Amino acid sequence: MSTFKERLLEEKEQLDERLTKLMLFQQSDAFDGIAPIQMTILNIQANAMATYSQCLLERLAWLGPETK
Repeated sequence: MSTFKERLLEEKEQLDERLTKLMLFQQSDAFDGIAPIQMTILNIQANAMATYSQCLLERLAWLGPETK
């Protein structure tokens, strides 16, 4: 795998990990305790992170499977 593709994959993995943590927080009781504006901003952030993750997935798919 090329260094560039490895970096993309690592970036996507880190992003997905953070997105999972945010989504778990959104489902927690603690999320209900924050200010409504913060809820809105976090919801927007989660959507942006999901879009970003999809973009990275598409870029990785475009690079295709690694050939040896």
